[in-house]
Amino acid sequence: MELTGSHLFAAPQAVVWRVLTDPETLRRSLPGCQKFDPQPDGSYAVTLTIGIAAIKGTYTGTVQQLDEQPPDSYTLKVAAKGGVGFVDGQGFFTLTPGGSDGQQTQVHYTGTAQVGGKIAGVGQRLLKAGAEMIAGQFFKSLDKELVAQELINQEGARAE
Repeated sequence: MELTGSHLFAAPQAVVWRVLTDPETLRRSLPGCQKFDPQPDGSYAVTLTIGIAAIKGTYTGTVQQLDEQPPDSYTLKVAAKGGVGFVDGQGFFTLTPGGSDGQQTQVHYTGTAQVGGKIAGVGQRLLKAGAEMIAGQFFKSLDKELVAQELINQEGARAE
């Protein structure tokens, strides 16, 4: 399965990079994420509960950010399995400044995923639609994180 898409954030590129690479923010933003713990090798141990169509399952595995080129791009590698199947995938994320004042950032992603087990039985179209829905929820949650962090920064600046 191939996935592509983009999302426009109302924040400068350096801020979006920080949010996209912060483990605690990712733990809060990934739909169904129960665990997102840093490992000694630089990867993250993850536990996610995700449902696509009528099949819902808990997956455990690893997520790793590779080939980081701050604040422009990185590769994300995912490997997880659970009672209803497995997911192995890799995605490439690029960040580019947007808007005339550089206060926006466009994030583009492309990737591939292999899915097996019961989850693969729901069909390619449903899997892709489910993956796109999860990506949309993730980016919407990151938008909220950026707003919250901006408010915290503004409060901190006022207190000084």
